[in-house]
Amino acid sequence: MKRGIIIDPRDNVGIVCENVLAGETVDFAGLNIKALEDIELPHKIALRDIGLGDLVVKYGGTIGYATAPIKKGAHVHVHNVDSEQMMK
Repeated sequence: MKRGIIIDPRDNVGIVCENVLAGETVDFAGLNIKALEDIELPHKIALRDIGLGDLVVKYGGTIGYATAPIKKGAHVHVHNVDSEQMMK
């Protein structure tokens, strides 16, 4: 089982601590998430389903908005999150 980190209970994404292949399980201190796709260290994985336009929360803070629905276990990165709107 692979390891991951969640910093804040409000987080809806976690950070993988090692490269993860699709189908592998990532353990976040007892919360086990099955990866839907390959995820490289130190990228993010969805801890639960995130809807289109929903806030993406990492380390207890909003890092962007989902630009597409994100399934639990999916890779979370620039292809499905807009962070630029947070800076405006």
